[in-house]
Amino acid sequence: MTNRLKILDNTRPGAPSEVPPESILNALAATVIVIDEDGRIGYVNNAGEQFFKSGSTYLLTKRIDDLIAKDSPMLGLINQARDGGAHVSEYGVTLETPRIGRHYVNIHAGPAMDVPGSVVLTVQERSIADTIDRQLTHRGAARSVSAMAAMLAHEVKNPLSGIRGAAQLLEQSVDAQDKAMTQLICDETDRIVALIDRMDVFSDSGPLQRSAVNIHQVLDRVRKLAENGFARHLRFIENYDPSLPPVHGERDQLVQVFLNLVKNAAEAISQQRGT
Repeated sequence: MTNRLKILDNTRPGAPSEVPPESILNALAATVIVIDEDGRIGYVNNAGEQFFKSGSTYLLTKRIDDLIAKDSPMLGLINQARDGGAHVSEYGVTLETPRIGRHYVNIHAGPAMDVPGSVVLTVQERSIADTIDRQLTHRGAARSVSAMAAMLAHEVKNPLSGIRGAAQLLEQSVDAQDKAMTQLICDETDRIVALIDRMDVFSDSGPLQRSAVNIHQVLDRVRKLAENGFARHLRFIENYDPSLPPVHGERDQLVQVFLNLVKNAAEAISQQRGT
């Protein structure tokens, strides 16, 4: 027997009239879905059809996990409501698929008492104000990261200037062979300062300043750094092609890339040797 809801007809005071519950559910702006114990959609209101960009005839042949991502919080709420027999909610959930697009919603799930194993799911779109507030929060976090980067850059540059100054003083009292080491210290402190200056990538920075770079000089710098640091126990064999033209890139970042590669290789060789 079809369930009916009795309401008063204003045109005839005191005379009840019957209205199908579907009419009331279809009048709601929120999406209402009934999920059975197998995860299939048993009912969807008009708002649900609009939300999922599909008619009820199509939706009633689908499982809920056919319509949303497998790792969506919605599926977890459905399981909690079904297993715990209680109402559960989650606020500020992002639902996104190619079909429905991106939505910022509140989700409520509760057991359907008259149908064991079924869950009634309500999905309500958050307001535009909530969406804007979330975007502003993210922008505020980005600004905080940018400010922290600027503070760290300032604090790190101070000892670097001291290291460079000490290396320059030391260069005046060492022989020619050791002067190459002090120059290496100065060059590397300059490179670190340049890297720190680019820490504003967390903010609205412009493109990298690329220029013609001699890749042989980059590799030679990496070799010297490795030989005097983490790879002093290894022997390097240089086999460069002198005909290679300059590459278009950012010198310091190329040094960092190759330095990371050599460091990984040096660590791998050390592990193989058991040292």
